[in-house]
Amino acid sequence: MIEVIFQKKGDGEKLLRLINLKYKNTDWAISSIQEEHEFRLKFSWETGQNSLFMQTLKMVLAEFILHYKSEEWARQVLVDRYYYADEAEQRLILEILHSLLEKERRDLASLLGKIHLHECLDKALGDLLKDNFSFSFDSFVTFRLQDYIQKLNSYVEIAIDEYKMEQEYQVFIHTLRDFLENRSPKIQAIHVLVDLEIQFYDSEYRELSQQDLMKILDRKMFTYQSVYIDPFSIGPLLSLAPKNIYLYTEDREQPIVRTIMNIFEERVNIMEKDAFFHGTPHTF
Repeated sequence: MIEVIFQKKGDGEKLLRLINLKYKNTDWAISSIQEEHEFRLKFSWETGQNSLFMQTLKMVLAEFILHYKSEEWARQVLVDRYYYADEAEQRLILEILHSLLEKERRDLASLLGKIHLHECLDKALGDLLKDNFSFSFDSFVTFRLQDYIQKLNSYVEIAIDEYKMEQEYQVFIHTLRDFLENRSPKIQAIHVLVDLEIQFYDSEYRELSQQDLMKILDRKMFTYQSVYIDPFSIGPLLSLAPKNIYLYTEDREQPIVRTIMNIFEERVNIMEKDAFFHGTPHTF
């Protein structure tokens, strides 16, 4: 038998709900006891199942800490250290944090590579369950998870930086949409090939050279705007304000592709890259 003791009843109940939701088919017997200042969960299992049980309990506790407690700790850091009192802002930052914890942000992998958060948690839980058959969860957090919590704070910092960048990006997009709204189209259509670099072609598929693009650029655009506009990608499209943009790409998630789509919205037609070379365009 193993016993996990919680000072907060809510923590014990959340862990129990997680077990019932995702691990209900295990051969465990679970009982809960509410005492004056403690909430206890007692687990028992069949003889010979010790190794399997410990492995499963380790997975349960890891998921509980990653999905429940980490958000609680991170939210407290947002309020106490970074003064994010607004719940909407907290929610957006925590969404980014969750994507980091779930290893969904490949674009930020280089920033996370040296932190080793998951490995830190795995080691702490491994050491705990190797030596204990009864333990206080809160003492475990206080004495064995401090390194994990410090690493989690680094994740929070990265999430905040990413949130700020996303906010700046949204300002950038809305600024250029406003600029575009007041411009009359100079051409009906333009073809944009996203390869190693961006190449522009007119409606007859004639390539526009960099010299051609520099002639197209509206110089007022650069003095009017408070954001940086790349003169060789976004700049020509804003200057021409075409009614239709045929954008050929292998990856519609590329940053430049997403940016063009976000600025020009319904004007953009995403096409298969190969269609440009074969003359048989098909949209995604």
